[in-house]
Amino acid sequence: MIRFGIVGGGLMGHGIAVALARAGFGVAVHDADPVTLAGLGERVARALRRCGTPAQELSEVAERITAAATLAELARGSDIVVEAVPERLETKHQVLAALEERVSDMTPIWTNTSVLSLTEVARGMRHPRRLVGVHWWNPPYVIPLVEVAPGKETDHRFVEEACEVLDGLGKTTVRLHRDVPGFIGNRLQFALVREALHLLEQGVCDAVTIDTVMRSSLALRWPAVGPMENADFIGLELTRSILSSLGPHLSARTGDFPVLDELVRAGHRGRVGGAGLLPWPEGRGEEVARRLEAGIRHQLAAPPHHPAGVRRATEG
Repeated sequence: MIRFGIVGGGLMGHGIAVALARAGFGVAVHDADPVTLAGLGERVARALRRCGTPAQELSEVAERITAAATLAELARGSDIVVEAVPERLETKHQVLAALEERVSDMTPIWTNTSVLSLTEVARGMRHPRRLVGVHWWNPPYVIPLVEVAPGKETDHRFVEEACEVLDGLGKTTVRLHRDVPGFIGNRLQFALVREALHLLEQGVCDAVTIDTVMRSSLALRWPAVGPMENADFIGLELTRSILSSLGPHLSARTGDFPVLDELVRAGHRGRVGGAGLLPWPEGRGEEVARRLEAGIRHQLAAPPHHPAGVRRATEG
């Protein structure tokens, strides 16, 4: 059985550990922050309860996840290492350099970056061929999708092996043909977020209205019919006509984002600051987390959609 090592025990690191442990894998987790590492067991237990793990299995699954006090301890027993540290190139370069001093030349390293170029993440590695972009979605133990992509110097054998392991976990594995910052999902997601901020900046509506429109229209459609299938469904002539009309009015901002910048300067950082685009009174964060996971599970419980003519996500 493959044993995983995860560097970074925060939001994504502990979530990936839970997903792997539930599939039967042993996982060691290391975090440079002693407080984060000390709280690993509590976060794992909370995630397992949210997963609906049967009471009789909680201890067994939780025991598959251990805290590694040092990077060397993690590296010694890991067949695959997952890098899940913050999205800063300098931090990732430091972690990868330290890892390469401690693992064999052929140990696969998966980076969970969600926005950075994999080629840039691999820059400076002695063996960049073994770095694979493996982007899990939050929460990793609930959302089935995992995006897999190579960097410029990645040996495609490591990509194939990653896809095989993820397929074995029952994940919906999609493989990108090449490195692109943000993979697929985050590029689509933040194009929508950018337009939402543009609507706020232009005084079209408030933040609550944007969420209401999204949840009461697009969010109902997209689980059944994706944007490409819908474009074909309504007709490509109409799709092109709509894009030609709307294109000049959509945001193309690439620099500052005044709506966000003003809030951050005022100390309104979102959930962690108690206020942001919306108010975040005590308890709302936990309520949103429960609602998010319940909503995802509700969608997953619906009958699956298998459009005619669509190949498996791992093909192509």
